[in-house]
Amino acid sequence: MRFRFEMDGETYSENKEAFKRLLAKHGLRWRGTLERPFWGSPTERMTAMFDRDEEKDLLRRAALLWEGPKKTPLLEDLKAWAWQVGARVAEEGPPSAEEVTDEVEAALRHWDIVWKPDVDSLTAQGRPKTWIDADVRRWKQRRLERRRELMGLATD
Repeated sequence: MRFRFEMDGETYSENKEAFKRLLAKHGLRWRGTLERPFWGSPTERMTAMFDRDEEKDLLRRAALLWEGPKKTPLLEDLKAWAWQVGARVAEEGPPSAEEVTDEVEAALRHWDIVWKPDVDSLTAQGRPKTWIDADVRRWKQRRLERRRELMGLATD
């Protein structure tokens, strides 16, 4: 499930401390960067997108995106908070595969660091070529399975 909370920049700025306290109360911790604000827990996450006027150092608009497998007490509290501050709330469908491809590719690059066989090193150690080829085939199959799993998780 995905819910989007949209508001003007001034409204967000005035109420951001209450928003952050609400996330902390429900166990979501900061896991993002200033360019990509993100709070998460094992079961749900919150992403923020800001439209800023760099010249005036002013926040024009704020969009907060809650994602989780089912409705939770945090979602209900976020809806109540949004209603109090005058934000718009809308339920969204899951992201398309194109929207999550970059995230999946980044996760696969990290996965490859751990699991991809180092052919040169294995050859230098004297491992038989047939064994190395079998390792590479097994890695490719597991990578494909991991990609499908990550795409499924990202688009659910």
